[in-house]
Amino acid sequence: MESFEWFDCFAAIGLVDRKAPRFAPDADALLAEMDFCGLSEALVYHAAHELDSPQVANPLIAEACQKRPRLHPTWALLPPQTEELGTVPEFLAAMRRHRVKALRAYPDRHRYLLNRLTLGSLFEELIPRRIPLLLGPDWPRLTSLLADFSDLTVIVVRRGDWGDDRYCRPLLERYPRLYLDTSYYQQDGGLEAHVARYGPDRLLFGSGFPERQMGGPQLLLAACGIPDDAKAAIAGGNLRRLLSEVNL
Repeated sequence: MESFEWFDCFAAIGLVDRKAPRFAPDADALLAEMDFCGLSEALVYHAAHELDSPQVANPLIAEACQKRPRLHPTWALLPPQTEELGTVPEFLAAMRRHRVKALRAYPDRHRYLLNRLTLGSLFEELIPRRIPLLLGPDWPRLTSLLADFSDLTVIVVRRGDWGDDRYCRPLLERYPRLYLDTSYYQQDGGLEAHVARYGPDRLLFGSGFPERQMGGPQLLLAACGIPDDAKAAIAGGNLRRLLSEVNL
């Protein structure tokens, strides 16, 4: 595999509730997978984020990443009105203590509306701090969210296998803080077409591990017909830049 400084934006610890031929039950197992595939760092979540509540999952991933600087934890959010994760200032202070620089949202699983009424007080803090929010590819929901918060940094993960350019290109052209992960993107010539139109800076390498195995998305990027400097940016440079901008 190419000798890029690979930084995975989308990997999990624990057994997810979808078919996975291999998984990492703990942080050391994930690091072993990363070493096998030559990945330097990863932005990670815990399978409990999708199977349980943030009150359970957030401490699990914080503990897993503690003293493991190659692993960068992400937390799930909840509506601040319930104060299940504390007030907004308390939540941000906890993020700072546990070096959490990115958040995830599961509005359907955790039963809330992803809109200004519900999350405005939190998102108004995330925007100036440049804290990224990772979301699945619900394009109508994303369109509504970005219409409310045009400067919010959003990373769309788990995009469709066969391409979703008719959904995402209008949003890319309007919202400069929208980024796309590559883990599920298998459209023939899709990466090349994106880079030719928009450049490489809005794409982030993601493995989708354990649902996807790390080597597949790596190979797709390494073998595609774009310049090496564009591959290096997508492989890790873009995500490092995004996280360096976060101000907690």
